[in-house]
Amino acid sequence: MGFSFWLARLRLLSCSKKSAVPNGSRHSSYLDKFQFSGSQKSVPSTTAEKPKTQFFSWSSSLLPLALAVSAGSLAFQSQNTQPSLCEPTNIDSRKVSIGGKASTEFVVKGIHKDVPQELVDELMAICQDNLTLDYDERFYHGKPQNSFHEAVNIPDVVVFPRSEEEVSQIVMSCDKYKVPIVPYGGATSIEGHTLSPNGGVCIDMTLMKRVKALHIEDMDVIVEPGIGWMELNEYLEPYGLFFPLDPGPGATIGGMCATRCSGSLAVRYGTMRDNVISLKVVLANGDIVKTASRARKSAAGYDLTRLMIGSEGTLGVITEVTLRLQKIPEHSVVAMCNFPTIKDAADVAIATMLSGIQVSRVELLDEVQVRAVNIANGKNLPEVPTLMFEFIGTEAYSREQTQIVQRIVSEHNGSDFVFAEDPQVKKELWKEGSAMGMLCNGT
Repeated sequence: MGFSFWLARLRLLSCSKKSAVPNGSRHSSYLDKFQFSGSQKSVPSTTAEKPKTQFFSWSSSLLPLALAVSAGSLAFQSQNTQPSLCEPTNIDSRKVSIGGKASTEFVVKGIHKDVPQELVDELMAICQDNLTLDYDERFYHGKPQNSFHEAVNIPDVVVFPRSEEEVSQIVMSCDKYKVPIVPYGGATSIEGHTLSPNGGVCIDMTLMKRVKALHIEDMDVIVEPGIGWMELNEYLEPYGLFFPLDPGPGATIGGMCATRCSGSLAVRYGTMRDNVISLKVVLANGDIVKTASRARKSAAGYDLTRLMIGSEGTLGVITEVTLRLQKIPEHSVVAMCNFPTIKDAADVAIATMLSGIQVSRVELLDEVQVRAVNIANGKNLPEVPTLMFEFIGTEAYSREQTQIVQRIVSEHNGSDFVFAEDPQVKKELWKEGSAMGMLCNGT
């Protein structure tokens, strides 16, 4: 831009020196004097003036080029000497590698303001005994052990609502006094969204864990957000149904919605957004909204359910979830195999999908994760990239899928292909391998 500007200005001076402006053209536009290519319009000149004109044309081209290069070098130097506004001033970029080991020590900063006593009194009236100001309890909620980040502050108050109405009243009171709130579930995730960098009120939803309605024929269930997915599946097992997401032990349904979690079964059943039919949410002003109905087919409109899923408590507090359920498979086979490289394992996973086999689960563990499994469980598994599958269906169909995948594995440098059909062995494999894989991958 600088080069074009100087080139145009100097050529304009060149034109004015070589010829006078005709009468009536004083108000002609800038585009009439210069073409888009930057070439000068032809101006009548004598033969004696021609060499002089050519020399001036060279000088007028070199001068703006030098000025542009000089301006560019000054701009480059100023960018190197001035710090970026997006970078924290107290972190030495030469000593900290983003995403490395040192990055886990980053502290989330915030501004703390004392919670008014009037708000505490209102919260006590709403929650009765389900409220605590105890420092240890507040520290526990403000410093989750699974988080990669820490906050400078902890919540001032922790409340344990038992109903949707209580949550609405709590949020309205906090809105009146402009005090921040942080919804809290199982706190098993690693992203740090349950931190309270500005203090405020932590709304622990773990007391809201009822199953409100089960519709076996429609294969859906309505639950409160504090129930865990493992508790829910224990409740559903006698009915031959299960909820197909398994992010890790201790996760609650509300937190799973807030983080849009997944798990080893996501390859077949999708993530949380694919398994939630509707939500009830308390907004920032205390209003209660329902995002959709139980009907699978309805009129088009704003997809508020998908908007809330993954919002991590920033748009509202989830108080009710309607979930899509699945039939418990008749038979399943769990397979495990080792590979020399991660690429070989990934190629097998891709080839398996392209073969048309409907894999129920798939989990990839590298050598570091397998080593962690060995240390944590006293095992002696080969510390190499490992791929785990689960195939479901009838007994004959599951075994047929296993044989096809075994052949694919042998074509991609795989080894030690083993599979299990005993329920206890399968459970132990997924408990050790898949859970560790999901933990290390942050799902």
